[in-house]
Amino acid sequence: MCRLCHGGSLTQFDLTRTLWAAIALLALAGAADLVSAVYRQTILQSYVPDHLRGRLQRVHTVVVAGGPRLRDLRAGTMAAVVPFPLAWSASAFTCAALVLAAALAVRPFWRYRAETAG
Repeated sequence: MCRLCHGGSLTQFDLTRTLWAAIALLALAGAADLVSAVYRQTILQSYVPDHLRGRLQRVHTVVVAGGPRLRDLRAGTMAAVVPFPLAWSASAFTCAALVLAAALAVRPFWRYRAETAG
């Protein structure tokens, strides 16, 4: 749900025309991203066996560090072809739609509790 909030906030950011609403939406998107990062790290530390934790942490780091660079490449390429607002909001809308689809497809995430891990 954090990623859904993140994508939804960024989509709304593109539609707003007031500075304070834009700032509030960016703050909401950043907060949702932070909560999502905490959840991902908690799940990684809780479920991964000790002998695999280092390897999966490296994979996680590559995804977290490389993902934004790939997103920047996609945004720059798309903005060269379509108007910038469409390039920005299409990405955020796609993020929100994919997260919603994944949340509906993988129901165990809805019932995840950290205290039952391990």
